[in-house]
Amino acid sequence: MGSKLGIAVVGALACAVSGHAVAQVTLYGQVDAFLEQANTGNGQHLTRVSSGGASVSRWGMRGSEDLGGGLKANFRLESGFNLDDGTLQNSLAFSRWVHVGLSGPWGAVDAGRMWSPTFVVGLRSDVLARNRTSLITNMFRGASTRTGTSGSVPGFMSNSLRYTTPNFNGFSGEAMLSLGEAANNSSSGDGAGFNLQYSSGPLYLGYGYQALKSGSAAAPVANPTTEKTHMLGASYKWSSVTLYGTVNSNRSNAVGYLRSTNLQASVAWKVQGPHTVLAQVARRKVSDSPVAATGWQVGYDMDFSKRTKLYARYGRVDNKGGSVITLNGAALTGPNADPSFVGVGISHAF
Repeated sequence: MGSKLGIAVVGALACAVSGHAVAQVTLYGQVDAFLEQANTGNGQHLTRVSSGGASVSRWGMRGSEDLGGGLKANFRLESGFNLDDGTLQNSLAFSRWVHVGLSGPWGAVDAGRMWSPTFVVGLRSDVLARNRTSLITNMFRGASTRTGTSGSVPGFMSNSLRYTTPNFNGFSGEAMLSLGEAANNSSSGDGAGFNLQYSSGPLYLGYGYQALKSGSAAAPVANPTTEKTHMLGASYKWSSVTLYGTVNSNRSNAVGYLRSTNLQASVAWKVQGPHTVLAQVARRKVSDSPVAATGWQVGYDMDFSKRTKLYARYGRVDNKGGSVITLNGAALTGPNADPSFVGVGISHAF
């Protein structure tokens, strides 16, 4: 799915001449744009061109070098961008993957910015793979106050060290340590997590755990609080139908914050030929409060090839008890507003 860079071709020729091994580098990416009309609640409408309706717009490079004896050096650089206006996601040159490490029969060790262990489980158990319109992306929020305000559970963790196990008859796992790097404060912004996964034939099962302390190197906290996240996910492919399900729980020891529970179920039905129908429902509830939200989404994909498709989406969220869940980043008119969107787009992988 990627194309070899010219440098890899030149390197291969050099290898043939010199007899030395060289790293092979692959360029890959996805470009995705969709025309969207969003209802931000109470009859307020917004028409816009957005990016990432079916898959995150991104480009990247990855490669490895055989060091002998089963040992390899690996790297990956991946940048997310907004196709509608060309801006970088999160104002970072490489907002997604950026890491280097070693791998062998014993597994792999990497350092840099990578998916959190809980994000991996949510990704594998979501019909929309955590893209911009996914109800997991929009509704799976962390521990919340009684007013319904909360942050999202981080998907990528910076300043991280990760160990990935080899595959043992379908079983695998990851462990990650992320450092807040705050001066004179050894724990502000620190995080740790792991996942355990099983994948065999049509079945996937995964569990992930993550603990993240408040604060950062730029804004350290003298007495950081801790938010703990649990993610349980599954998928099963039966003939032309694939089922997905995710359960997420978040709890913080910060004063005034309550546990949030998020549920998601979805299905993809490959009707025939290039045609696929998607459906997704999700529920968010904050404990000991009236804060709650219910969302649903339907979609259609038409594949022109393995790399190019047209798609359509419609989604809606009903907020209750002061909930402020929105869709695709559109600003709500206020608490309990019920956002929705409809859109059509095109996605191409290279």
